[in-house]
Amino acid sequence: MCGIWAVFGSDECVSSQCASAMKVAHRGPDAFRIENVNGFTNCCFGFHRLAIVDQLYGMQPLRIKKFPFLWFCYNGEIYNHRLLRDQFQFETQTEMDGEILLHLYDRFGIQKMASLLDGVFAFILLDTANRKVFLGRDTYGVRPLFKSVTDDGFLAVCSEAKGLTDLSHALDTPAKIVPFLPGHFEVFELKQNGKVQSVQMEQFHCCTKEPAHAIYDTVERLSTGFDMETVKTNIRTLFENAVRKRLMAQRRIGCLLSGGLDSSLVAATLVKLAKVEKLPYPLQTFSIGSEDSPDIIASRKVSFSLANVSPSEKQTKLTYKLNRNVSLHIFSFILPDRCHLCHLKF
Repeated sequence: MCGIWAVFGSDECVSSQCASAMKVAHRGPDAFRIENVNGFTNCCFGFHRLAIVDQLYGMQPLRIKKFPFLWFCYNGEIYNHRLLRDQFQFETQTEMDGEILLHLYDRFGIQKMASLLDGVFAFILLDTANRKVFLGRDTYGVRPLFKSVTDDGFLAVCSEAKGLTDLSHALDTPAKIVPFLPGHFEVFELKQNGKVQSVQMEQFHCCTKEPAHAIYDTVERLSTGFDMETVKTNIRTLFENAVRKRLMAQRRIGCLLSGGLDSSLVAATLVKLAKVEKLPYPLQTFSIGSEDSPDIIASRKVSFSLANVSPSEKQTKLTYKLNRNVSLHIFSFILPDRCHLCHLKF
């Protein structure tokens, strides 16, 4: 995961707002950048990077020579970025999967761009030539995104709500922080003073409908019919394809393993595909629990039964670490009612 953060139309000096960007520093331990937008001094991007793809040239906010007017920050993985690049013959400047969004936006616009993406993502895209700001989030909301907009047009966006809590603005009333709707994109008009106005909010995909990118997918055509063997074959094909497309990372891949059916199936399929894809390292599984818990015992059995897989045996004082760092990893500040707090026993 990475941490993305941006403000548009800040009433305060942008440098004084940047402390809020550091509240999501845990999301990206590899690198960090804060960058002002040319021509809009009260607009700023912040990015904490966890390098997964193109570790050398994948820093953000991303800008490329072909589109100097586009500024782009995103968190996620686009599984079909190479397929889309080849399908539409895009000449990319980096190997970063997110760069494909810039080319899709330039050719097709924001709606088709978002609908063609197969992956998990949350993005902030600024088009200074047309004075537009775009926000978007994947269909199921796998990647988090929060926004805060004041009545006078100050916009702040972050991967987590706490990155927006202490921002200063001109109004007396606090700005409301809301999660961005999954499967939607929003368009803001960017005024000369850096303030914004929402002009479009639209759903680009509903989970009950076939996604637009399906016509370009490389998965083999599924058999028709509802007999048991056909159904089982189709499920296997779709399941293996779902695991395969998640092998795009340039870093080592492992599995969270509980020992239950779902995670065991994923681990077993990963072992099979790792041989086909010739991954140059042994796979490793990770489990969380007390030493004598049935989940740990079951996960260890599964790990040892799978060739080329070893369980992580490293022991840590997990409770201490969680207590010490829990404030870093809470995605939002939704708290129980006071009336419920009185019933809690400490």
